Amino acid sequence: VPDFPMPFRDIYGQEQAIGLLNQAVHRGRMPHALLFTGQANIGKYKTAVALAQKLNCRKGEKDACGECDYCLQIVEQNFLDYQVLIPDGKFIKIDQIRKALNWLHLHPDQAKKRVMIIDGAQHLGREAANAFLKTLEEPAPHTLLILIAESSQQLPETIVSRCQQIRFRPLSEEISERILRQTTDLTTERIQLLSAFSMGSVNRNLAVRLEIMETVQKTAIVWLTTFSVSTLEEMLRTCESWCKSKNEEWCLLLDFLETWFRDLTWLLHGLPEEKLINRNVNAGESRIKALRNSAGYFKQKQIYDIFSRIVQTRRAIELNANKSLAVESLCLHMYRIAV
Repeated sequence: VPDFPMPFRDIYGQEQAIGLLNQAVHRGRMPHALLFTGQANIGKYKTAVALAQKLNCRKGEKDACGECDYCLQIVEQNFLDYQVLIPDGKFIKIDQIRKALNWLHLHPDQAKKRVMIIDGAQHLGREAANAFLKTLEEPAPHTLLILIAESSQQLPETIVSRCQQIRFRPLSEEISERILRQTTDLTTERIQLLSAFSMGSVNRNLAVRLEIMETVQKTAIVWLTTFSVSTLEEMLRTCESWCKSKNEEWCLLLDFLETWFRDLTWLLHGLPEEKLINRNVNAGESRIKALRNSAGYFKQKQIYDIFSRIVQTRRAIELNANKSLAVESLCLHMYRIAV
């Protein structure tokens, strides 16, 4: 639950998406269902909350006031005509959808527009998605459904085709840094580090785990620049413990590998080094030498192959694959190619 009111003016870097929503509100052409897509932690959920506020704010100005009882109740999820649905475990279950459908058929209590947000809509189970589809085909009056997912490809086409899609853009480093300055007590150096590795998003949970992230990265760089038998043994041992740890280092490892192999592609194409994600970390410590060393082990085609393997590994774990096996298999694959 957000800890502060959030009208549109409090959301940075999504002017285009907010502009489209404002147009729809002012013209009285709000569709019955919206689909917000874009990577995690870039403002999709905040924008959905701000839209619910705007549609129901008592002051009814150009933007929600963020301060009236309706605006505050929406942020605190105490507004009778507003609901947020999130996965229960790995999926949004059929029982959750049935309760939601019952709620949708109630008459508005106070609202000008009732709003239901489904955050993580890609986690709708098949049965739940089918039940939900009927509601999209026969929408309740005075009701807005907002589905939030990272990509429309994660949802059945039958659901996507019945929603108006609004695409959210990755945040610039400048905007990421501004948000981190306002929401954390981190030093400028650490904010820049976090922003560089957030790949266009702002993950405040990562701010708490910066030291773990740095340890994972330093360990992985040794692996990615040596590729000896002893390195492989250490890699597999460490990955096993990371996959069992509550800190979920395995996830930080996959994030880092994505940035590393993206940088290797950049280097092999001879593109400007100042655009590398791993160019400077920690008081100017450059990783460019390590990147060049690592690049010597791979051809371009192999880098693309590894990159797609990283994506597949993440997806497999999301679908409940054994974490240790999935990550160790990825490491073995990288090692075989490099050696």
